[in-house]
Amino acid sequence: MELPGPEVDDPSRALLEQGIGGVVLFGASIRGIDQLRRLTAELRKHAAGPLRIAIDHEGGHVTRIGAPVTRFPSAMAVAATGSEELAYAVARAAGEELTALGIDVNLAPVLDLAGDPRNPTLGARTFGSSPELVARLGAATVRGYRDAGIAATAKHFPGHGRTPVDSHLAVSTVGGGIEALRQADLPPFRAAVAAGVDIVMASHVVYDGLTDGLPATVSARILRELLRDELRFEGLLVTDAMVMRALADRRPIAAACLEAVVAGADAVMPMREHQAEAVRGLQAAIESGALTEARVLEALGRAARLEDRLTALPPSPSPRVLPDPSHLELAGTVARRSLTLLRGSELLPLAPSTSVAVIEFASRRPSPVEEAATAPTVAAALTGYLPRMREIVISGADDAAGRHAAIDAVAGVELVILATRDAYLWDEERELVSRIAAGDRPTLLVALRNPYDLARLAPTTGAIAAYADVPATLEALAEALTGRAGWPGRLPVDLPDRGLAA
Repeated sequence: MELPGPEVDDPSRALLEQGIGGVVLFGASIRGIDQLRRLTAELRKHAAGPLRIAIDHEGGHVTRIGAPVTRFPSAMAVAATGSEELAYAVARAAGEELTALGIDVNLAPVLDLAGDPRNPTLGARTFGSSPELVARLGAATVRGYRDAGIAATAKHFPGHGRTPVDSHLAVSTVGGGIEALRQADLPPFRAAVAAGVDIVMASHVVYDGLTDGLPATVSARILRELLRDELRFEGLLVTDAMVMRALADRRPIAAACLEAVVAGADAVMPMREHQAEAVRGLQAAIESGALTEARVLEALGRAARLEDRLTALPPSPSPRVLPDPSHLELAGTVARRSLTLLRGSELLPLAPSTSVAVIEFASRRPSPVEEAATAPTVAAALTGYLPRMREIVISGADDAAGRHAAIDAVAGVELVILATRDAYLWDEERELVSRIAAGDRPTLLVALRNPYDLARLAPTTGAIAAYADVPATLEALAEALTGRAGWPGRLPVDLPDRGLAA
């Protein structure tokens, strides 16, 4: 069930009293940590039985809760450190904060590969492009969440990385058949199952030669034969949001929910106005026999086993006061160890006397998974270190004034810093970067999120992968740019060769 606002409204209360077993929280339901604690308690008060409360708390730019909850860098930032210990520590710390707020399911980690740069929904949400690396760090993340008392969710099974299309927006297909899937996409999920992951989320992706043109969500070949029989997963199998267009454009949502349960899903996420209709459809299918008693008991049994595991845990050492200083320091450690200098060491460190223009591109939210949020800026982090600094923020496609101001700002400075967020996806941003990079002053491109910016924008004098735009990353970036820290990170994703070295 998706809660539409910060309080339990009447339709949501009715669903809870009817026996809904799970709630997913988004930013619209959150007004601060005190309100969130009250909300999670109220949700459980109205529930007819055990209730799982879930949230997308991946790190980086996919989080739903703001300060004072710790903003950890992205999964790809963790991967740039190469450290299983940090992956475990971040998951455990994030999980402890979630349990303190009454949340017991994290819809993370993302175990897809960064396999196709044209896909705007993944990028730095993934651990990288190597199956071995994603498997190793994904398993460490699962262990961290488990030890914090949180149920982790491995997503998006059996892999969303090798397709250029975001399934939020359209039908996406992965080619290569079962052998390509086994070699590339399945190793991270195998490792997560071995690490004890509680939940797996099925994708809405079509797999050539495997699903007969159907999304994985409604394919018994994927859900039963591949996940249950081959990977031996015994936990709870959930769907991704059923309102995503890869599925919703092809079939009625209530009917798709029934198809998914028949195919092997234990829980479905119809979302929004479709929730009550989906419940009625499932009830009718049980009464008619279209949904067998054995299939219902199988799903309920897995939910009960998860409930037993979570309720049997000893009290969590969850921080009751946020922000937690040790968690903030952990976020800083990940940020400092992730920063990757790929080109332009001769430009650094920046001296206080250097005149700099910082041209920063605000997020244009290329995927619906990212909710609107205010991000700190690179220039703000550099304030106090570079007194001769100019800042221009480009706010979007229609910000012609900002683009003109950027061209004016770079005139006469000694260095230009271009701070991008998935700029390679947008014509206007590619053109502006190209125009500035063609000028007669050095340019330093900082990919704040997706490192594909470094390979797909016009070549610049320097190139840095930061992997996140959370406060800890921007503080670490300011330290490294001004010579107070180094660049120990290693690029965890394959980029087309353009003079870039990991």
